[in-house]
Amino acid sequence: MTEPAAETKPAPESAIALRRLEDHLWAAADLFRNKVSNQKDYILALLFFKRASDIYREEMEAALTQLCGIDGAEELARDPGFHTLAVPEGRSWENVRNTDEALQGKALNDALAAIGRANPKQLSGVFERTDFNNKMALPSDDLARIVEHFNELGPLTNARVPADLLGQAYEWLIAKFAAAAGKGGGEFYTPAEVGQLCAALLEPREGDHIYDPTCGSGGLLLQCLARAESQGVSQRSLFLYGQELNPETWAIARMNMLLHGAGDAADIKLGDTLAAPGHTVGTALRRFDRVVANPPFSSKNWGHERFKKSGDPYGRIKHLPPKSHGEMAFVQHMIASLDDDGMLAVVLPNGCFFRGGPELAVRMELIDGDLVEAIVQLPVDLFYGAGIPACILVCNRAKSVDRKGRVLIIDASDLFERRDTKNALTANGIEEIAGTFKTGTDASGFAVWVDRDGIAAQSYNLTVRRYVAGDRGDANGDVLSLEDALAAYRDARAVREEAEGRLEAILMTLEEGK
Repeated sequence: MTEPAAETKPAPESAIALRRLEDHLWAAADLFRNKVSNQKDYILALLFFKRASDIYREEMEAALTQLCGIDGAEELARDPGFHTLAVPEGRSWENVRNTDEALQGKALNDALAAIGRANPKQLSGVFERTDFNNKMALPSDDLARIVEHFNELGPLTNARVPADLLGQAYEWLIAKFAAAAGKGGGEFYTPAEVGQLCAALLEPREGDHIYDPTCGSGGLLLQCLARAESQGVSQRSLFLYGQELNPETWAIARMNMLLHGAGDAADIKLGDTLAAPGHTVGTALRRFDRVVANPPFSSKNWGHERFKKSGDPYGRIKHLPPKSHGEMAFVQHMIASLDDDGMLAVVLPNGCFFRGGPELAVRMELIDGDLVEAIVQLPVDLFYGAGIPACILVCNRAKSVDRKGRVLIIDASDLFERRDTKNALTANGIEEIAGTFKTGTDASGFAVWVDRDGIAAQSYNLTVRRYVAGDRGDANGDVLSLEDALAAYRDARAVREEAEGRLEAILMTLEEGK
């Protein structure tokens, strides 16, 4: 007797290749081109929506399997305990896709708004800056084409597209938008290699609370998460905190955390970190184990006049930086946000390390307080919209005994390769820098330890090439790039003009008193 043929199950959908995912997402940019000015926000919102819908359906199927035979299984399977994010009934990707073309824009807006309301902790306010129902910008047939383009990716489930794969594609897409944005790209994206180096220097530990006060799209926080996982630290034991001033960039950061599977561990606030810190405990700043940041270079709108007039209610800004250079205001905020054994890695333009006035006062306080552990000179032309050279300042409130009273100066300016139109740190270079920092090994022309007296003898000038004699000249000289020299000149002129103004005001007061 012939046995009945075994039932064959359909083969699972094949995993999508990262390159195909990247190419498909970038092709979506062409479909939006010349239609909306903030195309990245629309593309990222659609990607997020499809991902959330597909995962919700995947989780529903798993829940129904688990609840098989139980009365009311379908309703029970909608319980939030079974789901990463809630997708209200009738608001899924398929619901929108199957809506009449003329109504699809409104259906998209309504679905995103409903998902935001259903997940207030993670998504409140995230989708308020995209309007898919603007028919002047997005005619119905064009929007339908875009929806179908995303649908061609197939299911973006965890089984087919793991969080790390989708996260990589998302980061790649943000980087592409940053490159296309030119000068403005640096406002929301720090190159991945710089983030990897910062994370390697900080080496997050089990249970750490990690903070970025100028988090942009969240890349530095996620690099810390990735580094910790690569070192065997459980992602579930880490907590991420950030704050971002730009609403569009804040929304990207919130989605970025969720797409990387870090949504439950991340608390990203919207607002001005210096004016209104979002992470506080009562009336005091919250303090963190690790702080990582790439604050805006040469910002003109960081709040100089406000602090000059009203001071700082949190007592952070003891030395008021110049109006045109707010970086040291952020540094003072970060130092105030460090726990007793906390570490900080912050990217700063070279001018912060040699300019006088209040910035010199900050450097003196950091050095005399023995908080600076290392300074790493980075290669030029790493950042979008900023060709000026920069360094990473590493501070540590709990330096080991053998490092007390000393600073490790590293010149990594040669550890790069050219990629497209920018330089990038090499993987070997990142590990070489991190390895040198961990071991503290001197290396001629690359790394040297300098004690406090040696720095004081240089008038607290922390320009790396004053201390490291590399291929570029004498360590006893102060070899500045043209950009640094011009910046120093402008700063000196501004300081002189401000001093002359104060002197004139004093003389006028004396004259009036006669």
